[in-house]
Amino acid sequence: MKKVVYLMVMLLPVFLFAAVFEIPVKAGGVEVPVVVTIGELMDKLPEDFDPVWDGIRVHVKGAQAEFQIEDVDGNGRLSAPDFLVFLARDDAKIQIPDVSVARATFIPAFIVEKGANKWTVSSKDGNIVFEVSEKGLVKVTKFKNVSAALVDEVGIARVSGWPESTFYINGNLGNHHEETSGNFRTVYVKVLDPGPVAVGIVARLESEKFRGLVQDLVIHVFKNGDILVDNKFRFMTYADMMKLQTMITRPIIPAFDDAVHILPVFRRLVWADQLNITPLEYWLERNAITYVNKVPYITFPAGSNMKPLWWGATYIFASMERFRSNFSPKGKVGIAEILPEIPVIYADYKKWLDSDGWVYESLEFRDGIFKWMPGEFDAYPSTTGVYSMKVENMPNRYKAGDVVRHHRLYSLYNANDVESAIKWIEEKTKSFTSLKIGE
Repeated sequence: MKKVVYLMVMLLPVFLFAAVFEIPVKAGGVEVPVVVTIGELMDKLPEDFDPVWDGIRVHVKGAQAEFQIEDVDGNGRLSAPDFLVFLARDDAKIQIPDVSVARATFIPAFIVEKGANKWTVSSKDGNIVFEVSEKGLVKVTKFKNVSAALVDEVGIARVSGWPESTFYINGNLGNHHEETSGNFRTVYVKVLDPGPVAVGIVARLESEKFRGLVQDLVIHVFKNGDILVDNKFRFMTYADMMKLQTMITRPIIPAFDDAVHILPVFRRLVWADQLNITPLEYWLERNAITYVNKVPYITFPAGSNMKPLWWGATYIFASMERFRSNFSPKGKVGIAEILPEIPVIYADYKKWLDSDGWVYESLEFRDGIFKWMPGEFDAYPSTTGVYSMKVENMPNRYKAGDVVRHHRLYSLYNANDVESAIKWIEEKTKSFTSLKIGE
């Protein structure tokens, strides 16, 4: 609930009343990143409140906390697109006064160096080093005491479809094309001024092949190892798409060849449905279940395809769960992907297949739509007829003005073993999924 705290300020010889508006922030017991636009904060203020933004403060667990305001649009003043960035846990609050207050200042926690075709960013405490490519993608090369390529191409997109489609005119799809946003044209990339908690990267990329497909990418790398990705696909015209995915590549493996893949048991897995067994039974047959606190988790060597029922991916046509992670027991380091909320599984099988799913293939975490429906769907009675096998019926069809958003947290962490890794990720997940601002 929003609340206004009224403070009395005495100015001789007149008494004036100044107000401080407080926006509550709720999270769990593990710190999680917060990135909110000034425009979003404005929407939470009363119409009769006149904020003085220079006086903004953030309090976490009753103490003033470090924060940063990022000039995203580069106009040199605070405006709606700019970001307020901080780390939250438990009870926190954003305070905005309506009178002039001295601006809070903090020492930046990072050093940014611009190279010929990339930026290199290092935290001053030496705990994290990463690179930013000309496309705005992030590669982490150090986390705490581990110096290695721990994750690459954070935020890259994989798209495929029919860029020449005239389906609604004459029923023709034209030629199929697939690419990643590494092939997109760079409209702009900005590495924002570093602050006391994070470094922000904003990029706009456009596909030359899929005319009108724009990727607006915002990444924040935090000093604690959190990487918050806000990836928006915007459609400026009609498009028939078979893939629309956000990815990270090479997480932990091949830096550590003992890396294991960890995630909760899928609520739905096509292969299990086709065998008329549960997803848990499917992974038990592959000796890929670990129990922690009597809860089953899928765990298997990150470099293995684990003998899928068909196709080459380790898993595909699988429900998105609350987290997944690659973790090295030898390196005692991992990276977890955490969703802000657990997606709904639609009872209608086709509706579910038309929505975002998880794929693990070629050492990549892939999130999004995958519309290549193989003949194996009709080879098993349980999935016969759930989806048309005609290619022209498969694409997701987007119109001008449509936006698809992938909001993801990737967290680097240390743990002694698989069990402690799972326990840490669960606590981190609980904190991130409970994050609420102004509610």
